[in-house]
Amino acid sequence: MQGTLHEDQEIKVLGENYSPLDKEDMYVAKVEKLFMMQNGGRHRIEVNKVAAGNWIGIQGVDRGIIKTATLVAIDDEETTAFKPLDFNCESVIKIACEPLNPSELPKMLEGLRKINKSYPMCTTKVEESGEHLIMGSGELYLDQILQDMRVLYAEVEIKVSEPFIAINESVGEASAVRSFGETPNRKNLISMTSEPMDKGLC
Repeated sequence: MQGTLHEDQEIKVLGENYSPLDKEDMYVAKVEKLFMMQNGGRHRIEVNKVAAGNWIGIQGVDRGIIKTATLVAIDDEETTAFKPLDFNCESVIKIACEPLNPSELPKMLEGLRKINKSYPMCTTKVEESGEHLIMGSGELYLDQILQDMRVLYAEVEIKVSEPFIAINESVGEASAVRSFGETPNRKNLISMTSEPMDKGLC
């Protein structure tokens, strides 16, 4: 919004969950390098200071940033964090991935971490089964993510599953109809109140 950012300057990084009453999602970082981005980010010009209003690359401050963050001066005690990015759709298409060479798993995990930061609508997580999932908003979006994983972020060959869509159900409203269930040994009847399910994609 305002001010000038200098190389070797110490700043406060406010995460998405930061508030003046809850300062847990905040840490101090040092700006190692500053870059002006040229030709769509293909070329970088190193500079020692940048004024507000420029698109820049900052090295050294991303340790705790998940998606978005607010950078403020070290002595600023009043600024609150910007609201996180909000989208009108969700990432519902999932793929599972694993490295072609199992010994390259750490490189793939580092690539997943970078993907999670670089793509605003992408989410990565590990299932209880050990599968590494990438979730995106469409197949073309996931294709671009996988290309960046192989070429830019992880530089490893990966195997991916067929994409599948997350289908969720939610409770609509309580029902007055009573239903009866039976245990597997058919000895005990259990009565319960059924609740209709509103089925659909989330």
